Amino acid sequence: MKIVTIASDLEQPFLQRLLIPSCSTLGLDLVILHSTRDGFRHSDKRSIITGYLAQHAEADELIVFTDAYDTLFVRGEQHITELYQTFAQPVVFSAEVGSWPLGALGFAILDTPPTHPYPFLNSGGYIGPADVLLDLLTKYPQPPNDRFELLRKLREFGYDTNDRYAFSDQYYWTLVQLLEGGTVALDHTAALFENLGPPVPDVWDLQILLGHYEFYTQDRKSASYRQERARLEQLLTSPSQAAHIHFSNPMGKAAALDLLDEGKLPDWLREVTEPIAADARTATVIAVDQLVDN
Repeated sequence: MKIVTIASDLEQPFLQRLLIPSCSTLGLDLVILHSTRDGFRHSDKRSIITGYLAQHAEADELIVFTDAYDTLFVRGEQHITELYQTFAQPVVFSAEVGSWPLGALGFAILDTPPTHPYPFLNSGGYIGPADVLLDLLTKYPQPPNDRFELLRKLREFGYDTNDRYAFSDQYYWTLVQLLEGGTVALDHTAALFENLGPPVPDVWDLQILLGHYEFYTQDRKSASYRQERARLEQLLTSPSQAAHIHFSNPMGKAAALDLLDEGKLPDWLREVTEPIAADARTATVIAVDQLVDN
């Protein structure tokens, strides 16, 4: 099994201080696909992971993909593989409470009512055999919005969801999962992947945009940071039962690093990061710029 992530900044604090140490502590084999390409986009992740799977991975190798700058692991390979085997589908994605970035459109293209407590796909963590993941990426070179009647109709009126949301690999995988439900499952109960982010109703939601702007301009003095930190501190008092933890917004990511600096991370998180010295934090780094399509 390989843990695979994509990073343009190898010195990013969350990567160096939480993700890499947690993998080292737990004996997880971490591979960092490093891109130095100018203007790196989230949608580049698909080209990079496709190239890696085609050129570096064994066909039957189990791949766990994770975001690089806001995740860590709290349980090891045996726990991951045992829980993975309880799913009927070969690919399993993390899930979250909000339909991001589609918002209400994400509700409208569902064929069935949402499955709680985590109804919607989150692309910050997923697991599957390399060949199955590669087949999906090859089958859908672009987000398949033309396969959804509502999205086709919106495009006729000049509202092309690919133009608006193709920057997001989460948008891409959301559409693929809805078309490939026999192959791709969602972790609705956070058995493997737990997303600790708050609900995000829509990428264009004004309150979300204002909260992020306030944080970017006022940093730790912002109300949005204080609210998210307080929410996380309360949430983290109970250990997660998942293997992969995702702090999926800027304020939550900053709060996690601040709690680490202040020695206030709970024991169940601190024990997978603090014991590892910097020179013991290991990962395989592969340069991948040639894998990204221009």
